[in-house]
Amino acid sequence: MSDTVFAALIGVGGTVIVAVASVLTQLRVTKAVIKAERERIFQQIQNEEISRLREKRVDSIREAISEMLSTSDPQSNRGVDYGRTVNLISRVQLLLNYQEPTSAKLNNAINQLGFCMQEYVAVERLPIDNKRNEMTNLLRWHAEVLESAKAAIAALSLPII
Repeated sequence: MSDTVFAALIGVGGTVIVAVASVLTQLRVTKAVIKAERERIFQQIQNEEISRLREKRVDSIREAISEMLSTSDPQSNRGVDYGRTVNLISRVQLLLNYQEPTSAKLNNAINQLGFCMQEYVAVERLPIDNKRNEMTNLLRWHAEVLESAKAAIAALSLPII
């Protein structure tokens, strides 16, 4: 074999080796990019699901607190609905995370509201002068539940880090 043919074969062989190496490298890089994108998309979907569930939880708390304040308002035309208020207290307590300080504060305010409701229901039918203390306590805890709920909802609505 002549030197020219031998040199040509070496050139062709080198080109084939470089082409195979390029294809293998490109395949490996493509697999790594696809894997990274798949993980990123999975994490994004997972974060969106967590965010959706958190928003649903906040909406449930907001609706239950709103209704609870309505059913426990002694100044409303309908008066207080003790049974419905107790059910709403239980619903909110099931939705709260007591490890969050704002939720723990809201739970305390809701409990106190429930205790004041018990006291108020006993004197509900009496003239206003005979139930002034019970009504004042109930309205004070009403305000505390409202403020604690605002703080708890704000804390729950913080973005995921």
